[in-house]
Amino acid sequence: MSSLRISSRESLYAARTKSHALPVSLDRRCTGIMSRPNLEATFLASALLAGPFDTASMLTRTKPLIEGRRAWLSRLVAQLVHRFGNNRPTQRNLIKYLEQNSSFQKARENEGFGIKPYLAATSFAPGRSSFADLQIPHWDTVADIAAWLKLEPSMLEWFADRKCLERRVQDGPLRHYRYQWVIKRGGNCRLIESPKPTLKEIQRRLLRELLNEIPVHSAAHGFRAGRSVQSFVQPHIGQTFVLKMDLKDFFPSIRPMRLTGLLMSLGYPENVARIITGLCSNCVPADAWNNYPRREAWEEMRRSEQLLRQPHFPQGAPTSPAIANICAYRLDCRLTGLAQAAGANYTRYADDLVFSGGPDFKRQADRFHIRVAAIACSEGFTVNHHKTRMMSQSLRQQAAGVVLNAKPNAPRRDYEQLKAILHRSIFEGPASQNRDRHPDFRRHLEGRMNYIGGWNPLRRDKLQKLFDQINWEDDSAVEVPAIV
Repeated sequence: MSSLRISSRESLYAARTKSHALPVSLDRRCTGIMSRPNLEATFLASALLAGPFDTASMLTRTKPLIEGRRAWLSRLVAQLVHRFGNNRPTQRNLIKYLEQNSSFQKARENEGFGIKPYLAATSFAPGRSSFADLQIPHWDTVADIAAWLKLEPSMLEWFADRKCLERRVQDGPLRHYRYQWVIKRGGNCRLIESPKPTLKEIQRRLLRELLNEIPVHSAAHGFRAGRSVQSFVQPHIGQTFVLKMDLKDFFPSIRPMRLTGLLMSLGYPENVARIITGLCSNCVPADAWNNYPRREAWEEMRRSEQLLRQPHFPQGAPTSPAIANICAYRLDCRLTGLAQAAGANYTRYADDLVFSGGPDFKRQADRFHIRVAAIACSEGFTVNHHKTRMMSQSLRQQAAGVVLNAKPNAPRRDYEQLKAILHRSIFEGPASQNRDRHPDFRRHLEGRMNYIGGWNPLRRDKLQKLFDQINWEDDSAVEVPAIV
C-alpha cells in the first residue's frame, strides 16, 4: 500500500481546525511537523469542545477515540470541569492545559496509547448559567451565520476581518469604515468610526436578534430600551452627597476577547464566537491619524493610537453600546456591591459612574473613590481622575447635564443661553443664530427645547412662546448645508 503523503502546510492546517477529517494514522506521520503530544492534545481538545462541557457529555464523545487504557480519562474530565466550570474554554487554552496536565502526560507513557481524530462538527451548547434559556439564534458553524445573513461564507469572513486587514488597506471601497475626528467639549479628540451600509445592516441585525436579548445589569441605564437619563439620575436626586466619576476611553478599553468568551458561554463554538466578534470590532488604519485635529497634543494622540490600532469596538457602530453594557456586567456587579456596603446608590450611563448617599457615605468618600478606581482597573477600565467630582448639597450637584439638588432640572446656563438664541432669532432672523451650521436649525432648537422643557414645564412654556414668534418663512436662510 502506498503511503499517504501530506505537506507541512496541510498538516498544520488540519491540526488547527476542528473538523479534523483526516486518517487515524495521521499522528504517526506528522511527528516531524508537530510534536506528538501537541497533535494528540489537539485531537482530544477538539472532541472535548465539540458539545456540552460537562462530565457525561465529554466522556461520551472522547471514549471511542482513545486507544489503549482509558482509566485516566475520567480523572482528566473531572479536572477540566473543576478548572473551567461548565463553559467551554478556547481551543488554545485547552491544548495548553492538556500539555501541562499530569494525568494526560502519564497516560501517554502507557503501551498502545493513541487518540483518533474527532470527525463531527462542533455544536451549539450553552453552559449552565442564567443566560442558558435566552431566545437567541443557534449557530453551529460559520456557514450557519452566513446563511442567516444571506451571504457567502467568504464574504462573511471578509466583513469579519479577523486578520485586521482594515488597518493596512488603502482608503477606498475595500474598507469597511469611514473615519471622522471630532473635538469634544473639554478639548480632547474623539474618532467616530462609521461602518459602511452593508456592514451597518449586519451589525443592526446582530443587535436586534442577539445582543439585545442578552440581559445587562440593572445599574446600566445608557442605550437600553425603557431606560434614559431620567432613570439614570432618579436615585441621586436630593441626596446629601453625590460622587461622579468617568471612565477613560470606555469603548476602546473593552477587549474583543471578552465578547468572544461571553458568546462561548452562551453556547456558540469558538469559531462562530470569533466571527461575531469580528463583525462588531475594528482596527483603525494608520492614515486616519493624518486628520488628527490637534497635532500639538502628541501625547494624547499617541495614547489613542495605541488603543485604536488594536482590535476594539468602534464608537460609531450600532453594536458597540450594547456590547459595552454586556461586557461591563461584572464591573456593575462589583460597584453595586461596594455601594451597598457603603450605604450608597449606584447607576452607570455609558462611561459615567454616579454614587450618592447620606452623611455616612460623605464621610468615607475619600476612600470610596479610590476603591472604585481599583475595581475599575481590575476590570480593564481606567478612571479619568480629572473628571471626578465630589458634590455636597451646598454645591450644584450635576450628572449627565442634569442638576440633582432638589429636583431634576437642566442647568440654568443652558436655559438662559437657549432663551437668548430664540430672542435674537425673533429680531435678527434664525439664520443669523445658526453659527454651528446645523443642517436643520429649526429641529435643532426644538430638540433643545424638548430636553430643557422635559425637566421643567414652566421653562418649556416660556421658550415655546419665544419660538412661536420666530419667522420661519425663509427656509433657505435657515437650512445651511453641512460642512463635508
